[in-house]
Amino acid sequence: MKRPIRGFTLIELLVVIAIIALLISILLPSLSRARELSKRLVCAANVKGIGTSAKIYANDNAEKFMVPAFKRGAIDNTGIEYTARDNGSGISNSGQTGLDREEESISHPSNSGVGSTQVAVTRAYWMLVRSGDITFKQFICPSNTGDEDDSTENIEFYYDFTRIENISYGYQVPFGPRDTQPREGMDNRQPVAADKGPFYLDTGSPTWQGPDGALLNLEHSPKLWRKYNSRNHGGQDNGEGQNVLFADGHASFERLPAVGIDSDNIYTLMAPNFNIQGHNRIHGETPHEATPPPYPGQNTLGQGAGKHSSTDSLIYP
Repeated sequence: MKRPIRGFTLIELLVVIAIIALLISILLPSLSRARELSKRLVCAANVKGIGTSAKIYANDNAEKFMVPAFKRGAIDNTGIEYTARDNGSGISNSGQTGLDREEESISHPSNSGVGSTQVAVTRAYWMLVRSGDITFKQFICPSNTGDEDDSTENIEFYYDFTRIENISYGYQVPFGPRDTQPREGMDNRQPVAADKGPFYLDTGSPTWQGPDGALLNLEHSPKLWRKYNSRNHGGQDNGEGQNVLFADGHASFERLPAVGIDSDNIYTLMAPNFNIQGHNRIHGETPHEATPPPYPGQNTLGQGAGKHSSTDSLIYP
């Protein structure tokens, strides 16, 4: 005699479905977190690869990292314009990226035969592309879904990326005195590159205040610093941190932007008289708060040519 086949009751089926749904709800955040952590590792590898390529470039360039031609006479005078609107993406205040990208910076219409006063910081990275030491893909942070590879062909015909969205990483602003420009022999603690900062899309002045109204300092929780971190890892006002490349060639994920020499904020300029007002090294001013944009360390030790700090690190965009 055959035994009757017993199936699941409706209640048992619902219980199984509920258990599966519970397990999924528990596992999904963990899987999402694991994906982000793996993307951070890829991002760190990209940043480190940029540093390796920069050192290879320096070996053939008198120990100097890549710097596009610019008008040195503009230092402490008219300044170098590197924060103006670009005509590639249409996003205001995203820097000169994409502007006159077919023109060498030495022949930009704004110059007087001795270098340009309007130069994109990203032109320095394009020099690595043209040298064949790095690919477009290595300039894209996998956590930033808004950025995409540059599709340019015949790269030797151009001198910059097409749009700001074709590059996820900033560079030490090179348009200043020689001792603030990236080069071999820099202090090993000096940041040279990092995930692009939070201020290139915003001309507003940061408040630097915590929930209690007090100025943020290094003792505050990294969570309170998120709006001042790169947008690459978490989005606007929620950046969990940034991968930073240091002069000795190593890259690490930092939860706060104040990781330069003596806790210099890598996305701001030291405010004047920073040595008198201690917070000005940690908080500083955005590149858009001065006209024309100043170079790193300008006037931090007083007014006039040469009154700068060689330890001021400004990563832009």
